[in-house]
Amino acid sequence: MFLADPYQYEPAGLFTLSHALLLTFTVLLIAVGLYASRHMTERGVRRTVRAVTASLWLLEIVKILFVLFKTKSQNPNDFIPLYYCSLILYAGLLSSVGRGVLQRMGDCFVATGSLVGGIVFLIMPTTSLPRYPALHLISLHSFVLHGLMVYLALLLLLRRVYRPVLRDIWYCVILVSVTCALALVFNTVYDRVSGTAVANLMFISKDFPGTPITLLYHVLGVFFSPFMWIVQAFGPFLLVWGTMRLVICPKKEHHA
Repeated sequence: MFLADPYQYEPAGLFTLSHALLLTFTVLLIAVGLYASRHMTERGVRRTVRAVTASLWLLEIVKILFVLFKTKSQNPNDFIPLYYCSLILYAGLLSSVGRGVLQRMGDCFVATGSLVGGIVFLIMPTTSLPRYPALHLISLHSFVLHGLMVYLALLLLLRRVYRPVLRDIWYCVILVSVTCALALVFNTVYDRVSGTAVANLMFISKDFPGTPITLLYHVLGVFFSPFMWIVQAFGPFLLVWGTMRLVICPKKEHHA
């Protein structure tokens, strides 16, 4: 079952007992991790981000190998890490080993985009549980990935290694926009060359049935791609920044 093909066994499904158990276990692990990190220094945080990022890259490679050699899927959506939540792989590198502006860009995405993206996926794991059982490589990979995204985001924020200021939004905009541009070009070229209509990296080109994207896709029509681009580039940062402004007493910010 752990390495079964998609739909070979009954999928866990969304909002089921299996989903609830995975979500609960993930939240508990995040809480334990944050408690254990409560006295961590900035140097310790950087080491942690570096170690987690390396682990996530290893897990991503395992997932890609499984998809290519076990399921033999030729759908690029299944194995190319070019989605919003895949950006943790690249932002984590910038945050842990980058310097100056590059590190700030990594911190910005890890603390804002990863937090929102991770929480949204844990609530709606649409790319794993509807296709696989709960105790499957892909399902567990997805919860580990997104759970660690939330952990790293809260670690940076709670240990005050990074505090979002409004001008930092352009770091997220640049990172996400470059990714969206690459995804849009790839989706268009791949579909044209292959004669299919399947490529949908960054969920920017087509409908994704069974998710809220379906409604947006049919309502927005030709404006769907620009809308998805703008929302992913601006939305998560503004949500985290705005929430912190409302909930936490603002203090004078300074750049790391």
